[in-house]
Amino acid sequence: MLPSVVAIALLPPRSHQWRSVASVAASRSGTLQCAEEAQIAEAASPVVARPSITGAEYSRGLATVSFVTLLFASNSPVLRSAFTSVEHVPPPLLVNAVASGTALSGLIVGAPLLRGVPAPASIEASATSELNRESLRAGAELGLVKCVGTSFNLYGLSLTSADHGAFLIQLTTLLVPVAQAFQGVPIPPRIWAAVGTALVGLAIFTADPSDAAASLTGDASCVAAALCYALYDLRLFVWGKRVTPLRLIQNKVAAQAALAVTAVPLLAYADARQFVESVTPSDLVALAPLVLWSGIVVNGVAPFLQVGGQQAVGPARAQVVYASGPLWAALLSLAVLGETIGPQGLLGGAAFLAAVLLAAGTPAPDPACEEEVCEV
Repeated sequence: MLPSVVAIALLPPRSHQWRSVASVAASRSGTLQCAEEAQIAEAASPVVARPSITGAEYSRGLATVSFVTLLFASNSPVLRSAFTSVEHVPPPLLVNAVASGTALSGLIVGAPLLRGVPAPASIEASATSELNRESLRAGAELGLVKCVGTSFNLYGLSLTSADHGAFLIQLTTLLVPVAQAFQGVPIPPRIWAAVGTALVGLAIFTADPSDAAASLTGDASCVAAALCYALYDLRLFVWGKRVTPLRLIQNKVAAQAALAVTAVPLLAYADARQFVESVTPSDLVALAPLVLWSGIVVNGVAPFLQVGGQQAVGPARAQVVYASGPLWAALLSLAVLGETIGPQGLLGGAAFLAAVLLAAGTPAPDPACEEEVCEV
C-alpha cells in the first residue's frame, strides 16, 4: 500500500490552478486614448488560459501512477526469472523483441477497451489522434529511447540481481528533477540534498559483498537504463499534451518493436539462433507467461495508463510515487526468487529511501511561480 500512502500525502488542498498572462501595450498621449487602445488590444488578443487540473483528476492521476508503479515493479523479478528459471537462457535482445511485439499486439487488440479510458484535461485541444507526421515523430522518439533503455535493462538484469536492478533503475526519481533544473526549472535545495544522499546510498548498496548475484557490469547497465527512462518520462510529459494517449503509445510501441526486432539479426544473431536451436518445450512453457506479462501488461497497458496519470501529476511529482517501486520489486524477488540483501545492502537501500523521503517532503511545486519556467 506504500504507493497509495505516498499518493495521499501528495494530494493538494483543492486543485491545481494554472496562471494565465495577458500582455497589453499602449503608449500614446492622452489617458482616454490609452484606455481605449488597451481595450481594443485586449479584445484583439484574448487571454488563453492553460488547462486546469481539478482536485478529482489530480487524485485520479495519483491513483493511476500508483497502480502503474506496481506494474513496473513486477518487471524486474519477472525478467530476472526468465534468465534464471530455464535451462537455455534467451538473449536479452530477443526477449526485448518478443516482448515489444507482444505489447503492440495487445494494444491493437485491446484498443476498443482502452478508448474508454478518460483523456487527461491537460491535453491540448489540438492534440492529434490521427496517424500523421506529428504522432509518428512522437512515437519514433519515445520508442527509440524506450527501446535503448529496455535493452540496457534486460542486459543488466541478466547479470545482476533483480533488487539491485530495481533500485538502480529507480535513479529516475532524482534524475528527472535534475534534468528539469538544467532546463531552467527552479528546483528546491532539499531536492539537491536528496541527490547527494541517494548517490551515497547507491554507492553502498551496489557494493554489497553479500549479494553474489550482483555484478558491476550489470549495475552499470541498469544505471544506463535509468538515464534512458528519465529522458522518456520527461519527453512523455511533453508529447502527452500534443498526441492522444492511445495513438501516442501505439506509435511508441510500434517504433520500439521495429527497433527491437531489427536489433536481433544485427547484434544478436548468433545467440538468438543458438537459443532457437537448443530451446526445449519446457523452456518455452516457463518463458511464455513471463514474456506475455512483460509485453502486454508492463510494456503495453502500463505505459498507456502512465500518459494520463503523469499528465495530471507532472513528471517530477510522479517520480516520488515511482520511488516505491524498488520496495515492491524487492518483496517480489524475495517471494519468487528467494533473493536476499545483506547488511551493507540494507544500509545503502535505507540511504536511498531517505533521499526519496527528502524529495517527497519538498513543498508542492507552484504552477504560478514567478520564474520564466515553472516546475509544472
